[in-house]
Amino acid sequence: MPVGWGSVFVESSPSPTDQRPARRLIRLADGAARLRMMAIAGIATVLITRAYLAATGYPKVGGGTIHIGHVLWGGLLMIAALTVGLVWVGERARNWTALLGGVGVGLFVDEVGKYLTTTNDYFYRPAAAIIYLVFAALLVVASLLGRDTRVVEPGERVAAAAQVAADGLVSGLTSDEWARAVRLLDGCAAEDRAAIEHLLTSATVREPGRVARFGAGVRWFIEWVVRLRYAEGVVFALLVLSHGIVAVIFTIQAVTGEPHPNDGGAVAASAVTRGVAAVVVVAAVWLRLRSRRAAAYRLARAAVLLDLLVTEIFNFHDSQFGAVAELPWLLVALLFLTSWQRKATDG
Repeated sequence: MPVGWGSVFVESSPSPTDQRPARRLIRLADGAARLRMMAIAGIATVLITRAYLAATGYPKVGGGTIHIGHVLWGGLLMIAALTVGLVWVGERARNWTALLGGVGVGLFVDEVGKYLTTTNDYFYRPAAAIIYLVFAALLVVASLLGRDTRVVEPGERVAAAAQVAADGLVSGLTSDEWARAVRLLDGCAAEDRAAIEHLLTSATVREPGRVARFGAGVRWFIEWVVRLRYAEGVVFALLVLSHGIVAVIFTIQAVTGEPHPNDGGAVAASAVTRGVAAVVVVAAVWLRLRSRRAAAYRLARAAVLLDLLVTEIFNFHDSQFGAVAELPWLLVALLFLTSWQRKATDG
């Protein structure tokens, strides 16, 4: 066993009986919300950038052979986001990390057409679909993380609660954050629980931020609307009409090749996925009429997710950023169906 200076550095082979715990990645308690914030900031940045450039005639920043693309500003903002995340702690630091990172990613990915073509073509047609896919993937990951409430080992629960308590020492804690940390400590060792509870009592109490209040207001409004007497019938009727009509239109366009002769593949693929979604929606309505509520909501939600995660990729390739107009209805329908499915499952 070689020994370095004095006995400071000791090199040894691991023992077969070495029972040191494996190192784990502990997910931040509010990581899903911050990832969602980053994605939304990136989406807004792309839309604002595209609108600004179109309104100003796509100006050149620089002179001669120099053009300072906004991808450079995106890279600088991502560096700034990493710096904030690595140096500072607390809720405010993570908010700035998400916002700066989201704007940086938006400016970066907006010029994806230039990276993928030898002609540096900003208007490369598949670019819109690629940009949509990037942000859709981020939102899907955030959704999966938000639903993953499994905390297996007490050590992980202690680490997660300690992270909440440490943030509270810097930024304060809301009542919801306090309750979440206390729930994480259920079943943990008494000494660990006492230590974390001491940190929690040292944290200041604060009111939820504006973003949290806005989110709570949106959730309250959705819950109010879903309880209205005719809301469910209206949503299902709109789903049937929109899916049926659009599936027929795209099928005709795929067969005739008009008015999209250059994007026949995307139109044909969209016609197939829209047709499948329409059949699934009709099946969901049939189940709902037979009072199989949970199955009906699950099937209708699957149809909307098919639209969002598959069909819209072809739609953005075909219609470019005009495809954004279809997204609000799909997102609203998804929110309603998710709320109804949760209530039906919980009984």
